[in-house]
Amino acid sequence: MELSYFLAQVFGLLLIIFSMTLLLRPTIVTVAIRDLRPYSFTMLLAGLLGVTGGLSIILTHAIWEFTWRGIITLFGWIMLFKGVMYMAFPDMLRFTATSMVNGIGKRTAMLFLVLALGCYLTLHGFQWR
Repeated sequence: MELSYFLAQVFGLLLIIFSMTLLLRPTIVTVAIRDLRPYSFTMLLAGLLGVTGGLSIILTHAIWEFTWRGIITLFGWIMLFKGVMYMAFPDMLRFTATSMVNGIGKRTAMLFLVLALGCYLTLHGFQWR
């Protein structure tokens, strides 16, 4: 149970910082996506970190509830999936990221959703019982 609170704190604060940064400085996203090189060491390293982080969450926090704890487990699976995508299908990942950057309204809406999710997890993560 303590692991759930810790992971909610980490993911919640990370999502808040990430979304606020990208909402305040949207050009960071555009430049970062433009500079992606599909078959580079950076993509391989990002994939390896995603797989490592995803597997770590999945193996230590396999809680499937329709609560904030389930969201943490879902994040683990998303991290694993995205890590595999970085390593195995970098062209498709770059295409998807580019199409997301071009839709400014979609990007802003998604960042506000990420911010709300970060606040939700942070609220539960710092709620001591």
